[in-house]
Amino acid sequence: MGYWQRLEQDLRRQILTKNAVSLEKTSYGELFEIRALLTGPNGAVLKVKTIWMRETASGLTKFITLYPDKGGG
Repeated sequence: MGYWQRLEQDLRRQILTKNAVSLEKTSYGELFEIRALLTGPNGAVLKVKTIWMRETASGLTKFITLYPDKGGG
């Protein structure tokens, strides 16, 4: 399995099972944040924030970005 396919699988199994918090609504869609622990293929665990958007035009929810969560919550 390639890197991007593994990341997609990990996001679906480890992140999308958590609660999302609405951040803001724009003309493009609604932005959501999910904070969770992400375990990599090497077993390392990282606290992360992910941002998702439910598009107004299509109704689809899309992954926007992921970065280390250095804050609380």
